[in-house]
Amino acid sequence: MNTHSEPLVLMADDDEDDCTLARNAFKESGARGIIRCIENGMELMDYLSRSESAPVLILLDLNMPIKDGRQALKEIKSTPAFQHIPVVVFTTSRDHKDIAYSVQMGAQSFITKPNTFGEWVSIMKSLADKWLLAV
Repeated sequence: MNTHSEPLVLMADDDEDDCTLARNAFKESGARGIIRCIENGMELMDYLSRSESAPVLILLDLNMPIKDGRQALKEIKSTPAFQHIPVVVFTTSRDHKDIAYSVQMGAQSFITKPNTFGEWVSIMKSLADKWLLAV
């Protein structure tokens, strides 16, 4: 449950280093809010089902164990209670099939994970400017 007054961003990613980078870059960008990391699509769906308040944004990796991002995206966008939550696919993939699938399933954007911390900060600032300012 989101008991914080700050906007909540859920990041579904099994790579702990990427979650740490995202949190640090988010903080460095000056964005208002918090990032909560979840390890896979099954945990993401469980969290969404249990939570009393929806996140303002979901950052979704495609390649995760148990339930991958493709399965989670399809489930989110086919569940009326979750359809309104913006999903940005945030992954290492550059495969055009992954991009096409993500857009077809309703993702608002597809971003390939960056290589430098400066790029991480820039992406987090852009995401915050687009999705968190209205909150």
